[in-house]
Parts: sequence; C-alpha cells; structure tokens
Amino acid sequence: MDLIETVYFGWNPLAHAEGCTNPVWDDAQTMHSEGIRPCAGSDQPHGCVKGDDCTHRDTFDRVQLRLLCTTCGIVHTLSGESLVHVISHTSATGWGQPPIQMGEVWLWPGRRSATAASEPHQFLVTRQAATVTRETLYGIITSYLDSEYKPRWIAAAVPDEAGAHHVSSLRWRHASRGQAALEDAAAWIADAELTAPRTLVVAV
Repeated sequence: MDLIETVYFGWNPLAHAEGCTNPVWDDAQTMHSEGIRPCAGSDQPHGCVKGDDCTHRDTFDRVQLRLLCTTCGIVHTLSGESLVHVISHTSATGWGQPPIQMGEVWLWPGRRSATAASEPHQFLVTRQAATVTRETLYGIITSYLDSEYKPRWIAAAVPDEAGAHHVSSLRWRHASRGQAALEDAAAWIADAELTAPRTLVVAV
C-alpha cells in the first residue's frame, strides 16, 4: 500500500498544449515507479535467448496514468508495462475526495483501513481548503493501535527536512503523543506552533 504522501504527491499533472483555449479536463496525472519482475530474487534467474547479451533486469520502469471524474467519483488507473487497467473509486483511494474541515484545519483523506465502512487511517493537513500540495502541506495525522488495541492518532505539524520527528516518510518540527480521537489530533495540529515547548534560556 502506498504512503499517503505518495498518493498525493507521487503523481505529476499533465500539461496542456501551449495556447489551449479551454484547459479543463477531469484530473489526469502520471506516476513513474519501479516494478519488480515475478522471478526477481528467485533461485531461477531470468533467462533469455540472447544469453549473456540479454539487457533485461529484475526490475523495470513502470509508468502509470490515472484519471478522475469529478462528477461520479470514478477513478481509472492505467499501468504501462503489463497494461493493467484498474477501476476504483474515491471512497477507496481517498485521493479525489474533498477535504474535511475540523476546527481551523482541513483534512485530506488517504486510503481506508480495511472496508468501505471504515475511516481512513491517515490524513494530510492544510490550513486552508485549497488543493493540498507540498507548499500547502502543514501536517499529517496517522492512526495506530495501542497496547490495548484501542485506536490512537499521532499528529505532526510543519514539514521540515531537518525536523526532529519522523512520521510516515516525512520529517516534522512538531509531533504529538497518541490522541484519543481524530478531532483531538486535528485540534493539536491547529495549535502546534503555539503550544510547542520552547527552549529554556537561563541567565547567569
């Protein structure tokens, strides 16, 4: 399963032709990733009639294209190499759904945990309802089960490559302890910069 930041930021928008007078279509995006061939790492390495001149590898470059219908919510995902066409829905992908406002922040959903009835287990957070991008990203909320198997939520705020906290694959300046409810995590993120502990300076 892809990380939520890959779901939102791993895809590149397609540009319209120069001079296009109506640059509007259902959201179409591409993602370049690396695929692994089924036999990779097995006791029987790939064989080819070319013998030692074979240029095939155990991995291959994969190109994927996805299209979103903003009217019905259907998502089409097309994969290069094996030409796989997967039809899904925003209720399963998370991506393509409008954000959920909780207090002073907006939550952008990731994939649902297991069934369509469950809620997403990760959210990206912005301070406004504008499209979430790397520039507008403000925080992340992710769930886990504690020692009593009760759901808890970790929140992190202010992306920073040198940040002290590592949540998902990103680093953050601030991170919370486990919160009991999603609403609590959203409220923590909204106030993270105001309530963050400050360095104590002692005058001598």
